[in-house]
Amino acid sequence: MDFEPQKFFVGLMDFFSILLPGALLTFLLSTQTRVMEWGALRDRLAGPKGWIAFLVASYLLGHFAFLLSSLLDDLYDQLRKKTVNAQIRQVVRRKRNFRWWIRAMVWLTFKRERDLAVERAGKIKQRALARLRAQKAINNFQWCKALLAKESPESLSAIQRFEADSKFFRCFIVVLLVMIVLAWPAHNWILAVAGAGLLPLATLRYMEQRLKATNQAYWSVITLTARTGEMAIPADAGPTSEASHAGGVVFRKRWRRGVEYLLVEASKNSGEWVLPKGKIEPGEDKRETAVREVHEETGVWAKIHGRFDPPISYSVDGEPVAVQMYLMEQVARGFCEDRTRRKTWLPLGVAKERAKYDEAKKYLDLAEQYRPR
Repeated sequence: MDFEPQKFFVGLMDFFSILLPGALLTFLLSTQTRVMEWGALRDRLAGPKGWIAFLVASYLLGHFAFLLSSLLDDLYDQLRKKTVNAQIRQVVRRKRNFRWWIRAMVWLTFKRERDLAVERAGKIKQRALARLRAQKAINNFQWCKALLAKESPESLSAIQRFEADSKFFRCFIVVLLVMIVLAWPAHNWILAVAGAGLLPLATLRYMEQRLKATNQAYWSVITLTARTGEMAIPADAGPTSEASHAGGVVFRKRWRRGVEYLLVEASKNSGEWVLPKGKIEPGEDKRETAVREVHEETGVWAKIHGRFDPPISYSVDGEPVAVQMYLMEQVARGFCEDRTRRKTWLPLGVAKERAKYDEAKKYLDLAEQYRPR
C-alpha cells in the first residue's frame, strides 16, 4: 500500500481539530471550574481508565467546539462579501463606503483581494452546468472541489491541507473564548490575558487559511480549464462607450483650509502631477473604474457627483486614448495600491500651477464651478 503524505497530513489535522481542542477544553473545565473534578475522577479512574475517560470527554467536547466554531464561517462569508470590488460598488451606488472598522477587518483578512478568481471560476461553473440547468445547485467552492477530485487529486490535497489548518484554528477560537470566560471571574489574569492576546491572532490565522483554501480551488480550476482547452468562456463585454479610461477630479472640504483638490504623480514621470485615472477593465462600468483607479493610485475613496462630457482624447505611444472624467468627493481614506507614487491635496490655484497638462487645469476649473457648495 502506497503512503500518501498529503492525505496523512489532512487526516491528522482533521483528527487534531477535534481531539486537541477537546483536550484543552477538558483540561480547562477540570482545573478552572467544579463541573469536572479531575482530582476526584483521578482517584476513581486511575491508570488506563482515567486516560480513557479523558479521551472520551475530549472527543465529545471537541465535537461540540467544532459545531460551535462552524458559526464563524458566516462571519467569514460576510467579510468576504465586502472586499475591494464590493466596496467600489458600495461607493458608486450608495455614495459611501462601509464603516471604517469593517474596512479595517476586511483589509487585515483579505488585503486587496478583488475576488477576480472566484468570479472567473463562477463563469466556468455556469458554463459547465448550463446543460443540466444546475448552475445554482452547488456553490463555486464545492463545485471546484468536486471537479478537482476527479481531474486533479493532487490539487485537491493542497486545498484540503489549507482547510484542515483553518478548521483547527477555528476550533481553537472557541477554546480561547472558553478560557477567557472561565479565567476572568476567577481573577486568573495570566490565563485571561493570554486568551485575549491569542484570540485575534487565531481568528486572523483561521481566515487566512480559509482564504488560501478557496483561492487555491479557484486558481486550480482556472489553470486546469486553460490547460485542457475543453471549454470556451464568452469574452467579457468591453467598455460600453467610446471611453477607454476613466478617472476623477477629487475634492475635499477642510475646516479653515477650504476646498482642496487631489493630484498624483504620473506613473512614468515622477516630477509630473496629474489627475488619477486608469484603464477600464472588460465588463467594468466606467463609474466603477473611476472609483477603483482613484483608490488604487491614491488610497482615497471618493463618491461621484457628476460626469464631465465629452471624454478627453489623446494619443499615448501611438495608441488612441479616451478618458471619461468625473467630479468626485472624498468619503473615506484607505491604503493605496501603488506606494511609489506620491499624492497631494492642494487649493485650486496651487493645483492648477502644479498640474502638468492643460486638460487637467481645465477640469480643475470645471470642478470648482460645478462642485456642491
